[in-house]
Amino acid sequence: MKTDIIKKKKFNLQKIVSFLPFILLGVVFLIFTILFPPFARFRNIMGILSVSTVFLLVASGETFPILMGSIDLSIGMMLCSSAIVGAYFFPYGGPWMILIVLAMGLVSGLVNGLLIVTLKLPSFIITLAMMYVFRGLATSITDGYNINIRNRDFTWLASGKLIPEVPNIILFGFIVFFVFVIISKKTKIGLYIRAIGSNEESMKRMGINVNKYRVIAFVFSGLLNGFGCVLLCAYLGMAPAQLGDKYLFNTLIAVVVGGTSIAGGVGGLLRTFVGVFLIGMFDNGMNLVGVGSNVQNIVKGLLLIAAISLVIFSTKRGKISLTK
Repeated sequence: MKTDIIKKKKFNLQKIVSFLPFILLGVVFLIFTILFPPFARFRNIMGILSVSTVFLLVASGETFPILMGSIDLSIGMMLCSSAIVGAYFFPYGGPWMILIVLAMGLVSGLVNGLLIVTLKLPSFIITLAMMYVFRGLATSITDGYNINIRNRDFTWLASGKLIPEVPNIILFGFIVFFVFVIISKKTKIGLYIRAIGSNEESMKRMGINVNKYRVIAFVFSGLLNGFGCVLLCAYLGMAPAQLGDKYLFNTLIAVVVGGTSIAGGVGGLLRTFVGVFLIGMFDNGMNLVGVGSNVQNIVKGLLLIAAISLVIFSTKRGKISLTK
């Protein structure tokens, strides 16, 4: 009887935690609408989505390793190095730049995954090391300076409007996002990645090649990073060399706050979307009401700690693995 009560309480807590991101999303929207009514206007919402689309793709890529109980710390500098290399060889953008950026993202993710499964070292160590490799690559090419991309056809990928009032960056970004949502929910690859994160040993006993799917998860991370990189360059009209840390920090917050457990096996891309939109609304609202970036970073840090703590205390799988 006592055990049943404990299980019921734990289940209820899990249920509350699972709905918390959606509740928080509504609360943040309501607060900023009251403080600054233009916040709720359609144009401002489109602006939030435009800024958040690259984060959405990068965070969606990060979600795959995290679902397996791993992590990719190289995403921010991978984004910058891919942008710099693509713009260095093709400073006017175009199809070849897009191809080289996507190829760099894919290969970078593949290298991360292969190093992890071959060397059998924790993902955070490998990807932390690769973060510095990518940082060195980006800065050595341009000494840390951005590369301008002067091509209206290329920037149209972000600023054009195939659908009236909806920037192309949102349209193209969401198409890519929903393709990977289908992969994560409707294919064997997506189901196995989640299952491995939930119980890796059981999957091994079933004869599943865990290393294969771990590599695939990091390939997805790199490929989505590449798509995000293309849209970021089109949106900014340049290849940025110094945005890596910002993207890493905001991405991790969005994934965890959205409800994907860093212990693995719980969450998904749709929850990541909620987390990304929540962080996007938070940044936009804080800027509109005049709150400084330092205070914003403090609040985000506390929010990340709170989200991780809730996941740990609300699930049986409270231990965070540092060996995957």
